[in-house]
Amino acid sequence: MGDAVRIAAALSTPVAPIWFGIPESLTFVVVLGVLILPRVARLAGPFDAAFSSTILLAAWSAVIGLYAAIGWWDLVVHFITVGASAAVLFLLLARLDVTPGTSVGKALPSRSIVVLTFAFGISVAVLWEFAEWIGNAVFDAGLNVGYGDTLGDLAVGGLGAIVAGLALARWKDQTAEIQNSARK
Repeated sequence: MGDAVRIAAALSTPVAPIWFGIPESLTFVVVLGVLILPRVARLAGPFDAAFSSTILLAAWSAVIGLYAAIGWWDLVVHFITVGASAAVLFLLLARLDVTPGTSVGKALPSRSIVVLTFAFGISVAVLWEFAEWIGNAVFDAGLNVGYGDTLGDLAVGGLGAIVAGLALARWKDQTAEIQNSARK
């Protein structure tokens, strides 16, 4: 499924300038670059698919004006995209042995997974807000980047990251149970 989303992103890149413009096409170039990361890291299919789908959804939502047309859509997309991004960052950094105690055979406590995933998510949310601010200053002064929008985006992004951290912790617990029962 992740590969199908990458193909859709690759096809979006040359299609976007036909109907929308060059900045929109550049959006998909950046998206495609980001979507390569889970493939290169060989993340598990469900994580790859969830992350890739939400990133492409966020990009198309901006390009076709869904954020402006549906007031609450921005919050929904920030929730799911920041959550998925935080989970993928946690998994990528665990695979690279950057986060403490994530080497094979050393599982982090669930609370640590939630806290780290939240921290990664808030970082993603802040970077996203910087990108919106730059987009507003350089490409489209019509982007909604006010104080209330920014705080709302950060709040729901953080909440999405907490939910993702809880899901990762639950997944870790289930995986540990399976591994322990296989050893018996």
